[in-house]
Amino acid sequence: MVLGIDVGSMYTKGVLFDGKVIKKLVVKTAFKPRQAISEIKNQLTGFDKIIATGYGRELVEDAYKVITEVSAFARGSTYFNPEIKTIIDIGGQDSKVIKVKNGKVVKFVMNDRCAAGTGNFIEKIAQSLNLSLLEFGERALKSEKPETIDSLCVVMAETEILSLVQEGKRLEDIIFGVCDSLIRRINGIAGQIGIEEPLLFCGGGALNPGLVKALKRYYPETIIPEEPQFVGAIGAAMV
Repeated sequence: MVLGIDVGSMYTKGVLFDGKVIKKLVVKTAFKPRQAISEIKNQLTGFDKIIATGYGRELVEDAYKVITEVSAFARGSTYFNPEIKTIIDIGGQDSKVIKVKNGKVVKFVMNDRCAAGTGNFIEKIAQSLNLSLLEFGERALKSEKPETIDSLCVVMAETEILSLVQEGKRLEDIIFGVCDSLIRRINGIAGQIGIEEPLLFCGGGALNPGLVKALKRYYPETIIPEEPQFVGAIGAAMV
């Protein structure tokens, strides 16, 4: 039995794996990654070894092996569909586009310098609108056409959104426009390596129905796992 741990910047995910997922758990990382790691190990017992990935992978001191999150996502994608050719991961602090073949990384690009291409961007905008992330995503689903949001930073985007509200634009269309702007940003960095289908959308961003809707405007056959935040932990456990 293997315990795969993905220590992310916002959440730490753990999966007990024995040819299939036996049990899984997600806890907040916050500013206490070691505490999150301990909670995962205390709750998911019975493992023989630990494989760690994610930003905080080196903090898992008793790990048998550590691997990069890019490698973990590539391996984990095969659990859902062995034919996956591209992975889009939108996390709290970065986003990645990974080209894969047979569960191995071919090449990848990452956006970790600009919040506009990350889940943190969505969270900040939702907060500015006094909406929970769930409410934000549900509002986006009610949109018929996204408003265009061009700003690439949170402060400027908030100003742009305020202007649209004052113009009487539908809030649902504005919110969907925010989701669409993030996906357009991802498409921009993906242009360096190209996107081939089948495409897997994972990470915490894939839990947001607004982002899913926006991505499917461009790639209608996108595959979204039932619990997309666990792909990295599953991939680590499969190594």
